[in-house]
Amino acid sequence: MATIEKRASADGKTSYRVKIRMKGEKPVTATFDKLTDAKIWEKQTETEIKQGRYFQKAEGKKHTLRELIIEYLPTIAKKKDVRNATRHLEWWKERIGVSPPVMC
Repeated sequence: MATIEKRASADGKTSYRVKIRMKGEKPVTATFDKLTDAKIWEKQTETEIKQGRYFQKAEGKKHTLRELIIEYLPTIAKKKDVRNATRHLEWWKERIGVSPPVMC
């Protein structure tokens, strides 16, 4: 369920805050200058959440591939081809895992 709240700043500028709350999901909010933009975002985001395709993009920007590989390596010990998979992951970790995350 989404709500759109009209907000006025001290300088008289109007903005619209959209808050989407759905059972079993974290609340999602965004602020827009135009009401039409707020309504479009509301519909798109609600649909994505219902279909399981909505992910908070900010969390992904905080981490690198290197961190993911370091976290994943201990779980790979349970796989059949451990040596080969570990070798590939170590290669990727050293080559591109050190660069900062790409901002989308």
